[in-house]
Formats: sequence, C-alpha cells, structure tokens
Amino acid sequence: MTNLVRLAVVLFRGSGSGMTAGGSRRKRRSQFGNLILFLFLAVYMVAVMSASSAGLYSLLAASGLQNLMVGLYVSLGTVLVFLFGILYVISIFYFTGDIEKLLPLPLQADEIIGAKLAVTAAWEYLYLAVLVLPPLVVFGIRSQAGVSFYLFLAGVFVLLPVVPLCLASILVLLIMRFTPLARNKDRFNMVAGILAMLLAFGFVFGTQSMAGFDELDLAQMISSGSESVARLTTAVFPGTSFAVGALTMPNATRQLGQLGLLLLVACAAVLLTFRLARLLYFKGVIGVGTSAAKRRRLTSAELSQAGRGGSAFWTYWLKDVRILVRTPVFFMNNVLMNFLWPVFFVLPMLAGAGGESDSGALIAFARGFLADPQGKGAAWSIAVCFAVACFISGTNGITESALSREGETFYIMKIIPMSWWRQIMAKVSAGVAFSLAGTLLPLLLAAAVLRPPAWLVLSWLAVLPGGILMPNLGGIFFELFWPKLHWEHEQKAVKQNLNVLYGMALALLLAALLAVPPLALHFSPIETLLLTGLGSLLVAAAETGILRRILPGRFSAIEP
Repeated sequence: MTNLVRLAVVLFRGSGSGMTAGGSRRKRRSQFGNLILFLFLAVYMVAVMSASSAGLYSLLAASGLQNLMVGLYVSLGTVLVFLFGILYVISIFYFTGDIEKLLPLPLQADEIIGAKLAVTAAWEYLYLAVLVLPPLVVFGIRSQAGVSFYLFLAGVFVLLPVVPLCLASILVLLIMRFTPLARNKDRFNMVAGILAMLLAFGFVFGTQSMAGFDELDLAQMISSGSESVARLTTAVFPGTSFAVGALTMPNATRQLGQLGLLLLVACAAVLLTFRLARLLYFKGVIGVGTSAAKRRRLTSAELSQAGRGGSAFWTYWLKDVRILVRTPVFFMNNVLMNFLWPVFFVLPMLAGAGGESDSGALIAFARGFLADPQGKGAAWSIAVCFAVACFISGTNGITESALSREGETFYIMKIIPMSWWRQIMAKVSAGVAFSLAGTLLPLLLAAAVLRPPAWLVLSWLAVLPGGILMPNLGGIFFELFWPKLHWEHEQKAVKQNLNVLYGMALALLLAALLAVPPLALHFSPIETLLLTGLGSLLVAAAETGILRRILPGRFSAIEP
C-alpha cells in the first residue's frame, strides 16, 4: 500500500507538471492562460448543465416526477464514467511513456494498477463535477432539501465512479491479456480498443433491453419513481440503486444504509480489480509497444501501380487519414470520439425512458413539436443541430493536433514539393471528413426516429457545412502558433496537447454566439437558418482569409 501511494503521488505530479509554478515569465503567462481556459470550459459546462436541469425539474415537477431526475443523472453519470473509463484505462494503463520505466521496478501489478487507477479516477471526477454534480445540486435547491442531502451527495459523488471505472479496468485487462498472441501489435491494440468499446456499449444497451419495463404505463412509472430508472444500470453497475437511494430515501437512517451498501460494493470492486491485475496485467503489458511487419514479394503489377502518379492533394490527405486510423492512440482519441458523442447525446433519452409507452409518448410529442413551420420547435432543432456539429467538430482534436502528429518529422512538410497551403488544407479536409461522419450519425438517427418534414431535414443539412468548417479551420490556428512537435509517445501529441482544449473552447464559444440568440430570442426557422448556416460560412470564409495571410510567416517560423 505504501508503494501504491508513493507511485500515485509521483504520477499525479508528472501529469500536472505542465501546470506547476515556476519557470520563465513567458511560461508563467502560458500557465495562467491555461488556467483561465480550464475555468472557462468548466463554467460553460456547469452553466449549460444547470440551466438544462432546472428546466427538466420544472417539467418533471408538473407531473410529480421530480425524483426521477436523480435516477436519470446518476445513471447517466455511471454510464459516462464507464465509457470514458474504457478510453482512459487503455491509454493510461498501457500506452503512457512511463510503462517502460515502471516495469523493471520492484512493484506489484496491483500497485501499478492502483496508482494508475487513481490518476484515471481524477479525470473521471472532473467529468462528474461539471456534468452530473450541477444537476443534482439544482435538484437539491429546487426541492428545498436540507443539509443532510448535500452531505449524502458528497458521499455519492466520491463513490459513484468507483464501480464503473473498476469494471472498465477489468474489461480492458481481460482484452489486453491476449496482446502477446498478436503478430501485428499496433493493429491488435486498435482492435482491442474497439472491441472494448463495443463490449461496453453491448453491456449498456443489453442492460436497458433486459431491465426494461414490461407492460407498464406512465402511472405505474410515476409510482415506482427513481428506483425504477436506476434498474436500467444496476444490472451491469451494482451500486447504482444504492446511490439513488442515498439521495431519495425518505429518512436519514435509510439514506445512510444505502450509502453504506454503496461503499461495500465499491470496496469489493476495487479488491476484485487488484486481484485480476496481479493475474493479467504483466502478461498483457509486456511487449505492448512493439510491432511486427509481414514481408511479401510485390508483383510487377503492384510495383507499376505504386509508381503511378496521382493527385498530390488527395495522396497527402489519404496519408493523414491512414495515420489517424492506423495509429491506436490517434484512432481512439481522434477518430472514435466522433462516433461516441452521438451515443452520449441519446443516452439521457435511453436512460429516462421507462417503457415503450413512455418512449412512444415522448417521440410523438417531439414529432408534433417539430412539425409546425412557424413554431419554435423547428427553429430550436436547427440551432441544436448546428451546435452539435460545432461540438463534434471541435472536440475530435484532428485539426488541433494536425502538426503535432508529425512530431520531429515535421521538417518533411517543409521540403516536399507541395505548397504549405495545400498541405494545411489536406489536413483540414481530413478533420472535416471525420467530423461530417460523426455529425451525420445523430442527424440520421433523429430523422429516422422523429420523421420530421423534408424541409426541416434539409435545414439541418444546410447548417452542417458552416458548423463543421468553422471549428476545423479555427483549430489549425493554434497548431500554427503552438505545435507540440517533441514527444516520445503519440499520446502526448493528442491527450497532453493543450491546443485540443483551445480548439474545443473556440468551437463552444462560436457555437454559443450563433446558436444561443435563436434559442433566447425565439427566432423563426428561416431566421435561425440564416444566422447559423450563413453566419458560420461567413466566419469560415474570414478564417480562411486570415489563415492565408499568416500561413507563410507562421509555417516558416516553426522549427522541429
């Protein structure tokens, strides 16, 4: 246990070294700017979640369903911790640069896993603090709960991510145990990550299908309350119902009992994770960074095809796409995230739907809300579609790490016979392609479920070009000024690259400037379409002009 605590402290210091005090004045200014950025993102997300949960409380309170809100957000937080945990566990347990330094040390596998699990949990607590904690605080304020509610909320907040994070760790340990059996380690690591995510989604949606209500109407769902909603995630994540009970039970004694049961389940999950780590971790992590290549003789036709000329732009674009897809760290953090966010958007509906009748009523209400050409529902949906496009495009980090992914081989970009502008545009096009794929997924899902009028679907499509181009063009600016070219492992080019956060903040800011006015001022659908669709294209055109102007000077100033 002593080694675990010491190692955890060392890993925390290493992960936070970029924000420590000291250094030159320029470095201190940069650290202060990073702190301001983090605070901006935190305040932005807390405000969004608080405002949305306050509106949800009012809707539920009208039908006596306000306790349902606790089960909804607790279940949502549990699922988010599990899904994000898969990504973080794979990266932190197996792909960080300290693995080669830790393995020769006299440390047990459970000590290494325990320390890395603490680092992973720290990131999960940040997500819960901005996405789940504000709605629960809003619930306490609106329901006029006493001081005891907030004390139990603090306990639930500390214990809630333990079980899903341990289950994510166990799942990854089992999959990565078979790494030494793979010839092509890079390909197997990527497939293992995808398989882990598929199993995660299978667990989540399988639970929802098995734990769904049978022939229950809305009145029965109201009487069952938040405990019925917690059943959706309890089957896979033991302890979820205890977390809900600790916040909704009628007296403090029963609440304390539920919190105690949650603590017991969390301790059991940690002990099981440590035990399996001793059996699986070393056998899975050794050799995880090596690769193997299969040699074969090329035919004359293949040699002739390889030497054939083609479009330099699309060849360069294809090179960037292949790097993103074939490098496990880039694939997990840049490509796969495009397709995870759409799932996160529909999780609240899936977690909150108590049965077929409830889900059908909700869908029928949404269809009627969107059908009126002069109603606010259509205008809101256009603004939301635009905001979703900006959000997905700004959070995948593809253009925000475009130059950083080149690393110390960046000098090749300066000597190949291709203009700097075309190279940058090829990298931006790669980001646009993946952003478009990730944005179309929830749009097509919404169109299939809600069956909106054709004119509304065309309006959704019309706001996508600006909503996708604007964040991708904005993200490349940060790379031209602060590329992260010196790294030993690909993870530093993406996960430890503050340009990704800068791009995310810019995308959220631009989305808010163009999407909030139609929501707040009740614009008509046509006015909303003009502001978001045409306005974003004008911003993208301005970004293109500025980029053309500063590119030669900034590109020549970058030294690998």
